[in-house]
Amino acid sequence: MKVIINNNQKGLLFKNGVLQDFLGAGKYNAGGSKNIEVLPLDEEICSKNATISQILTKVVDRYKSDDLTSEVTVKNSEVALHYVDGVFANALTAGRHAFWNEAGKHEFKVCSTENPKITDIPANIAAQLGAGLVVELNVPAESRTVVYYNGKPAEYLEPGRYFYWNGAVKIATNTYSMRVQQLDINGQEILTKDRVGVRVNFAANWKITDYKKLSETYPNITGTLYTAAQLALRDYLGGKTMDEMLSDRENIGSEILDLLKKRTADMYVEILSAGIKDVILPGEISQIMNSVLAAEKRAQANVITRREEVASTRSLLNTAKLMDENATLRRLKELEYIEKICENVGEITVDARSSVLTQLAQIIGGNNE
Repeated sequence: MKVIINNNQKGLLFKNGVLQDFLGAGKYNAGGSKNIEVLPLDEEICSKNATISQILTKVVDRYKSDDLTSEVTVKNSEVALHYVDGVFANALTAGRHAFWNEAGKHEFKVCSTENPKITDIPANIAAQLGAGLVVELNVPAESRTVVYYNGKPAEYLEPGRYFYWNGAVKIATNTYSMRVQQLDINGQEILTKDRVGVRVNFAANWKITDYKKLSETYPNITGTLYTAAQLALRDYLGGKTMDEMLSDRENIGSEILDLLKKRTADMYVEILSAGIKDVILPGEISQIMNSVLAAEKRAQANVITRREEVASTRSLLNTAKLMDENATLRRLKELEYIEKICENVGEITVDARSSVLTQLAQIIGGNNE
């Protein structure tokens, strides 16, 4: 059987399963008791038929030199960064590792993993190590992150990029936004003082004041605030009748805000504003309220109509009194009406038996002089 070894490869010659020699580029015969294993020069020395110790020992015996390979031994609590010609190649975990020097200049930087936080490796290198070796944390702007080592709070991070060894220490995080946040409670059912069931949509704006203490006492602050707001709504609205609740909606928001602030005084948060967005009444109650509102509007319309009728009658009465007391005014009023009538008269027929002036005087009620 022919075996070809390329320029970027090296061959291991085995006879009866024992490493005999190293082969460079070329064509070789194998078979019978001879076996040739081809290894790439630019990868870690790793054979299926021999251990790394056997190979390195044979290299020294064969070439009388240990300059043909570069090796590093990595302990259980270490990671070695492998550089080839000054460029990062890969990370090496616990064990003995060796590389052919023909592929380039090999350098190793051994890092301890006993401290979970990575501080001695550039971020661009740490990002290439992979999820199996490191845990990457990115803290967004206007946020803070609490890092837990084996369930215990250990670090408090500002916005930025961080890396931790994925080793014996279990890393967990909790990130808190320092921005103003909105809490919504939709469709909260509440029984009023007069035992009417209503549904309320409620909203509140809040922000964290001390995330470090908050993380120690209220890990799920959103759920805690939601429960506190529910209880505040029930305490306040449960003591109001439906009419009181509907008539005092402008003040409800400020009163519930004060009540909610008292409930959250020790939660390391600040409630900035709160208010009821909607009050949804049961169907039959809504119909009754609409009927009452319609009746009220009709009554108001009737009052306005009566008021206008009284004012109009009073005006007519005052005009009649003036005309009764002043004959000239009454006569002018008559002429005004006759003028309006004449505007709509198409023609006037005059009797030839009397003069025109006499007949006109009779029409307007005057005397012919």
